Amino acid sequence: MLAVTGAALMAVPRRARAQALEKIRVAGVASDDLTNVFYAIKSGAYQKVGLDVEVVPTSSGTAATTATLAGAYEIGKASPIASMVAHLRGLPITVIGGNTIWDERAPFNVLTVASDSPVKTGADLNGKIGASPALNDINQLSISAWVDKNGGDSKTMKWVEIPLSAAPVALEEHRIDVAALLEPVLTAAKDTGKVKVLAPGFDAIARRFCIGVFITNSDWGAKHAEVVRNWIRVTYEVGVYCNAHHAETAPMMSEITKIPLPLFGRMARAECGTLATSDPSFLQPLIDAAAKYKQIPRAFPAKELYFTG
Repeated sequence: MLAVTGAALMAVPRRARAQALEKIRVAGVASDDLTNVFYAIKSGAYQKVGLDVEVVPTSSGTAATTATLAGAYEIGKASPIASMVAHLRGLPITVIGGNTIWDERAPFNVLTVASDSPVKTGADLNGKIGASPALNDINQLSISAWVDKNGGDSKTMKWVEIPLSAAPVALEEHRIDVAALLEPVLTAAKDTGKVKVLAPGFDAIARRFCIGVFITNSDWGAKHAEVVRNWIRVTYEVGVYCNAHHAETAPMMSEITKIPLPLFGRMARAECGTLATSDPSFLQPLIDAAAKYKQIPRAFPAKELYFTG
């Protein structure tokens, strides 16, 4: 497990080595935006700083947020909007790092319509039906912002909740008019020729910002400040490598996500958070947009959410 020399291995009893590792369970959907965590586990990077890290799959970012707040897990790959709501309700939540960065150069989440749809502008979606995996989530937010910035009025739209995997067929059958598709569903849907890309909706919020966060319970974080610092430092450092080595990490993530490697190799990959994108200012555009569209009660300085240990 821990990479050490033969001499060091003999010097430290097996039981002592095991006790030296701090157990960290990271709750979250096992998807491409956990590449840095999975690679840090595989490469032994966490173990080198005394951490035994395990990913615990959850059904959604909101589920990870709830479980982490309850203390079931040490760290969560969380829904940023759920995290904002929890913060404004006074719950013990703190963001310890940015997880996923939106950049228009890697459009892994875009607005899509049926291949025969006449929709081209925001005004074309007035009175139409938009779909999202969960109502009032970041996908609905991106659609609304894009419509309003492109001549339309999102207040006139109707919204339905449809699982991401079912959205392409709903578009094809014209049961909905627009959806934000995320990889790998996006590439697979485009391959059918039955849907087409309308626009990168997140650009209507900002060209580059944080769309996913790692969180912990504030009380646990305060008591384990050094553990948190070591965990996020390693995660950020490995994130730099992963962002520059998509081909090398694709086989690992294909196996973990069960996405066929040929498809995984063609899809747009999410950008991992790094020290360069760790500033709270990268989350502020999302906070401001969520407040504008009434997904949270009010805007607030992003630094209020961030770990200060």
